[in-house]
Amino acid sequence: MIQKDKTYFQQVRASSRVFGFLGLMLGITGGVLTGVAVKGLVDDPLVSGGGALVFYSAFALSSLLTLYVMLNYLSMSLRIARGKLDIRMGIKSAIIEIDDICDARVALPANRMARAAIQTRPDRRNIAKMWSVLGVKTGVELDIKTDAGDVETWFIASIDPETLKQNLEAEMSVIDGNEIDQQDTVNSNQ
Repeated sequence: MIQKDKTYFQQVRASSRVFGFLGLMLGITGGVLTGVAVKGLVDDPLVSGGGALVFYSAFALSSLLTLYVMLNYLSMSLRIARGKLDIRMGIKSAIIEIDDICDARVALPANRMARAAIQTRPDRRNIAKMWSVLGVKTGVELDIKTDAGDVETWFIASIDPETLKQNLEAEMSVIDGNEIDQQDTVNSNQ
């Protein structure tokens, strides 16, 4: 049975307000740093000696942290193709075999902090990995079989969790269908 290779792709991005806030923060930090440096070159420096080193280091570190957050926590790509779910978020990535997924369900909308706090209640599932984007409250929860045979729950943020869940289930059924077809072929050859 030959099936056309289907690919599902979703780009999960933070809202423009989050981008605007972090951009404003980066602009203010860079502006203050530049203003103090220019003032020091043109006129009497505002900070000098060891204080200047601490001042410039703190502002440079603040700028680097803001850039790190902007590059790693504001966008994520999800791709379902050839029996795999590929998650890429900044410098982190994961590939999940679709046949390792036991269950997929739409998660209740909550921000990252609330989702982490909800886990402390005894009637809630413990989330082993949380792939979330700042400002995106919706997503899917996946139960995934590990190599040790245990089942872990992962949360994956999604702008359209219903469609992501449907595509995961469709891919899971295609894989299950192919396994049944392969077993029937083996049984008929015997």
